[in-house]
Amino acid sequence: MFIQCTSDPIPGPAGADGINGVDGKDGKDGVSTGAATSTTELLANKVFLGPNVDGVIDASWADSQILVATTVVPDPGNNVFRGYVGQSIDAQIRAQYDSEFIYFLAEWKDSEETNSRDTWYFDPTTNRWAQESNKPVFDGAGNIIRDAFYEDKFAMQWNISEVASAWDTQTCYATCHTNDTEAEGFAHHYTSAAGLQTDMWHFKSIRLGKPVGQFDDKHIVFPDATHPIAGGKTRAGDAKVSGSHSNNVITLPLLDGANAGTNVKVPKYYIPGRSDYYWILKSEIDNGTAVAITGVHDNGMLELAGGGTIDPNTDLDFQRPAPLNANDIHSTAKKGMPSIFTAPIVGSQGDILCAQTYTGTGWILEYKRKLVTGNSDDVAFDTTKNYPFGFAIFNNAAIAHAIKPFLSLKFKQ
Repeated sequence: MFIQCTSDPIPGPAGADGINGVDGKDGKDGVSTGAATSTTELLANKVFLGPNVDGVIDASWADSQILVATTVVPDPGNNVFRGYVGQSIDAQIRAQYDSEFIYFLAEWKDSEETNSRDTWYFDPTTNRWAQESNKPVFDGAGNIIRDAFYEDKFAMQWNISEVASAWDTQTCYATCHTNDTEAEGFAHHYTSAAGLQTDMWHFKSIRLGKPVGQFDDKHIVFPDATHPIAGGKTRAGDAKVSGSHSNNVITLPLLDGANAGTNVKVPKYYIPGRSDYYWILKSEIDNGTAVAITGVHDNGMLELAGGGTIDPNTDLDFQRPAPLNANDIHSTAKKGMPSIFTAPIVGSQGDILCAQTYTGTGWILEYKRKLVTGNSDDVAFDTTKNYPFGFAIFNNAAIAHAIKPFLSLKFKQ
């Protein structure tokens, strides 16, 4: 159902402003006076030429219908989403399309931008390099004593060939399974039968969105030997020629000490002189800006390609700082090394282009994809049809996501 805006303004974006309570680029909350809103339907406005995807809300969005939603983190059981269950996030989405592309504008509230994903730091108590946990750490009473160190994410899911009777009524619940074994991870997305698939669009702010301006385009399949449930392999990346993100980790034997020869994990690359950085570009590896780590001593000192060392026992910026106060559960090493290196994706996996802005109180995310890519792992949009879908927001979360199912994309003619 649409609620037509008449005399009363509807809180939401207008021009370059943001959603109510989320400042836009100009620092002001938006008030829309010219577009309808809906809580169930996303109506894509037909335009001659779509907007520039730059993370700034231009005037072309002012007349697009606004899908208004509150996403909520469900409880799949078995503490899978522990620390997140019940969290709600206000969001809204708009859409446009032209003869070639469909464009989306998503906005959601977020009081803190999360950048430090699985950051590497040196632990002087063990003399080993470690990574921050991507899930919250709890004490015996169930209180969070260490925040998760991850990234902010956004996702949408569309049907490609899943059974229509299930998808059309259940949307993303059609692929959500919460009865998996502990070894499998308890809960995962996969389709109902072999040969069926759905299309998952995954915005990952640190791994792809901010550094290279792309979504991670995936497809969900039925479990088999190539795509086991364990490890989430039923969420498969679309075909690609090159690019995407890789873990910044290497296993090396200790060079000396009582544990000489023991294999340990350390960062694979780092950038000299850089601090508070969250990714390394593949181009920075290729041009020598990033330096390879080639050896590790029992006291944690690292050997570098081309000579030189890093001694985290004397340069304390590689260690976690002392907490600022009792509530400081998210500080990590100033020179902590990124968990990933990344490069633009060439191929179907990278065919969703995006730009994003964190405003201080929330996210503005613009993205586009061809209506029809010609790839078998992508949904093909026919502008005469409707497309049931769901979307999710991950607030500093690896897997816990606030969801909004039972929605429908329609194309204005």
